[in-house]
Amino acid sequence: MEGYLDDTYYQYTSLFHSGRLSPNDNKFLIQIRAFITPDPDFQIDNAKEVVDAMRDTDFGQGYVLNVKLVDCLLSDQGRYADQIAKLLGLVSTEFDRCEAFLEAYYVGGKRTPALLTRLTSFWKQFISTALMRQRGISHATRLVADLSEETLRSLAEGNGLPAFVSERLPEILAHVPELPPQRLKLLKIEVESLPAIGEHPSIARAMADAGLFELTVENVEYVYRQVLGGSDLHALATRNYTTLRSMGSDMLDGRIEREFEAYLDEVLLKLDDNTDEDVSSILAIIRRDDVDSGSLRRFVERQSALVPELSQVPENLHAMLFDLRRISPTWENCLAFLSGSGFDEAQLISYLEDGSERAALLEKPIPADPDSRPLRTFLLNAAGLSDAAYSDYVAALPKPFGRFPENLEDSKREILINQRKITFTKESFDDLADEVDLQVLFVTANIEAYINEPDMLVLDDDFLDNLLEADLTDEKKTSVISLMNLDSVIELPERAALIGPIIDRTNFDVSDLKADVAKSLIAHSAPLSTRISLLNKAHAVLTDDDVRQVLAGLPAPYSDIKTGYYARLDNNSENRTLLGWLDSRNIISSWSIESGIFFTEYLRVNLYRR
Repeated sequence: MEGYLDDTYYQYTSLFHSGRLSPNDNKFLIQIRAFITPDPDFQIDNAKEVVDAMRDTDFGQGYVLNVKLVDCLLSDQGRYADQIAKLLGLVSTEFDRCEAFLEAYYVGGKRTPALLTRLTSFWKQFISTALMRQRGISHATRLVADLSEETLRSLAEGNGLPAFVSERLPEILAHVPELPPQRLKLLKIEVESLPAIGEHPSIARAMADAGLFELTVENVEYVYRQVLGGSDLHALATRNYTTLRSMGSDMLDGRIEREFEAYLDEVLLKLDDNTDEDVSSILAIIRRDDVDSGSLRRFVERQSALVPELSQVPENLHAMLFDLRRISPTWENCLAFLSGSGFDEAQLISYLEDGSERAALLEKPIPADPDSRPLRTFLLNAAGLSDAAYSDYVAALPKPFGRFPENLEDSKREILINQRKITFTKESFDDLADEVDLQVLFVTANIEAYINEPDMLVLDDDFLDNLLEADLTDEKKTSVISLMNLDSVIELPERAALIGPIIDRTNFDVSDLKADVAKSLIAHSAPLSTRISLLNKAHAVLTDDDVRQVLAGLPAPYSDIKTGYYARLDNNSENRTLLGWLDSRNIISSWSIESGIFFTEYLRVNLYRR
């Protein structure tokens, strides 16, 4: 119709010479000349003849995507270098279009290793692209099964193949159950789940023996049971690291050591009951410097065992152990913490405050040797402790200190005084300047020392008044009174009221009292019975007029003892004593005991008329 035929026209040449093209071959060529792309598995009988009959441009189009043709091209890569290059270019630029061919070639092709090798070399993104597709499992299966060992080894880093194989290994093995484990090892993949490939025991065992598995709870348990023959699952759940170490497996120990932080995070911390690791295992973990501090803290916090000696632990972890209460409660450990570079005052205070730790510590005496002085000093200055805890520790201090700590609140200084933990000296007394109540308490607690050497302190009578109101025995109070200027009670009725009852209750010698002093003591003491008792004791220092003046200042009926007819007093020993010496001094005329109504008795006092 066009007026001529050329030698490329497919109906011009003879296609059926023996040894050249078969009807299938001719049909293939007819289709591609008509721009129809045959299926990848279209039957071609004489691939070499078909290749020779194809145009150069055909190899860069979908026509080349035929299993037999590609087998032919790959059988002589030197001769067909250009055609192969066009094929690879087609696959790399139109992968979606070519993927069905690859699937067919994986099934029927004879040179899959050669094709995949050329593709991975020609197109660097081939593997990553193929794995992202829906047929990713199929591609990965053939890559792992068919690539040369050298190529697999080169693919161990990057490109995503090892990660994909690790994640989808059970599916891959379903396609190639007899896959040699060595090929997986070349990729250096780590099996995500050993139990998931348990149907392929030889592969699972080989990967486990090579340490090529991810550190997960299920993988570790699989290795423990299926590879190492362990059976104590309770121990594995409650003391995992201790149990695995006891197995003595170089393979497992090496795998854990290679990624210990992953083991800590993905195994130990995922086991909620893993609380019973032994001390040696705990120490082995906390001595490491390749684990996250947060993960380490969570691990230590869960453990029931305590680290026996702080010296076994890096100093930067001392504060953590005290904070978590994971250190044995001993004074030696407290001192080691206090002396180390990792010391944290707040953590030690918090630890000492804890009731159970405090009880355990106080079961043993605080060391008294010179090397332990920093510990004792810290306890003395521990302002951050509650008063109750501070009192407990102060009571346990083996010896007193010479001075009060600075910046210590009054309640704690009071504890030091009551516990007698500060030596009584002028210097320590002066430490309490402007705190009169504490000074009084301090002297009161050391009253013997003060009475024996009163000149060590310069205390005025106002201060001594406070001692008389303190919790002292009357004997000690009379010693204090003897240091006072009693003439001051004449002008200070409050002091007289304080001193009078003390003198009355004791054997204080009143013979040297001045009359005005005695009158003031009697007048301002209470109750009335004390005033009468004091009058009885001190009347010798009073003149008759002084006595009459004192009696006049007393309430009735004592104030009635003056000139007149008679007075009546209750019948008691103090009143009888009073009337006895009043009669002897002729201040009254006489006195007697008389009966009253209701069988009572009273003292009748006969007075002088004038």
